[in-house]
Amino acid sequence: MARSHPYNFAHVLLPQLAWRRPGSVRRELSDPYLARELLLYVWEKAAENLPAKEKVPPAGLRLSWHEVAGRAAALLHLPPPQATMEAHFSALVYEETDEPAATEAEEIRPRYFTLEATLGLSGPAGTPTVVGEWAGEVHRHLLPGPAGGQPSTLEGFLKALAAVLGPLPDTHAPVMRVVRS
Repeated sequence: MARSHPYNFAHVLLPQLAWRRPGSVRRELSDPYLARELLLYVWEKAAENLPAKEKVPPAGLRLSWHEVAGRAAALLHLPPPQATMEAHFSALVYEETDEPAATEAEEIRPRYFTLEATLGLSGPAGTPTVVGEWAGEVHRHLLPGPAGGQPSTLEGFLKALAAVLGPLPDTHAPVMRVVRS
């Protein structure tokens, strides 16, 4: 069973915050200093009502930005999981738009993905994982993920996200020419 502290961070607080204030959170995550402060603040909030023995230090908690299938992705590196449903990584994937939103409520919410530890035997190749997505209150497992705890885990997660996201839609309208004979 997942430890409450890392579960609350990756599956509850972070996606709720990113969806409630998508533009503000993206701007904060884009600044290295503000990103670190925000992540540590949310990490502490995730343990706010837990007994001291259930709190987990934020060892390894950090952020990196990547391009995934033509989209900007804020990838969170999380403390190593020790139980099923704890995440190795989570990702906020932002769709670009040409039109600015008039209000924060109209901003496009990022998609939120996790690479979670699953049941299974850990071996030299790593631990079993699954790629999951949160959409509001709904959490679903999309596909098996790369072996966890390996140097290739990050790259494998990014490849899995690219497969889930697919190519960007073509936003250019086809041009029609009328030719008179």
